[in-house]
Amino acid sequence: MSALFYLVRHAEAQRPEGVPDRDRSLTAHGRASFAALARSLSSRAPIGRILTSPFARARETAGLLAAASGAPVEEEELLASGRSGGAALLGLARRAGDGTALVGHSPEIAEAIAIAGGSQRPVPPGTVAAVEEEPGGCRLLWVESP
Repeated sequence: MSALFYLVRHAEAQRPEGVPDRDRSLTAHGRASFAALARSLSSRAPIGRILTSPFARARETAGLLAAASGAPVEEEELLASGRSGGAALLGLARRAGDGTALVGHSPEIAEAIAIAGGSQRPVPPGTVAAVEEEPGGCRLLWVESP
């Protein structure tokens, strides 16, 4: 039986001087463009659970995804920036189950998308990728960016 899950790179974030990386929030443009993308995907991306990095920009992105999908949000330390590689994130998604979205950072989300898709590709802020787990591996179904 196959499972479908989603890999999400946090939306565009601010880079204010003196603010710790963990506390950086989204830009107004990042919030608006990701919210529009999340709304447009809600009919074809049945998200039932959202796991997010504890970093502010990822939590904020997860909140926008939750508003569009109605799914609950849980923090997951393994999604923190620099904590896990792409293969580990795919393993986390498999364990989390069908309909789960993982909200994290680059390069980790980009690595997971590359593994599922079989090649590197640009993964700008706010990108959402649908991945199907199949016996023996994963298959990238689609990728959308704001």
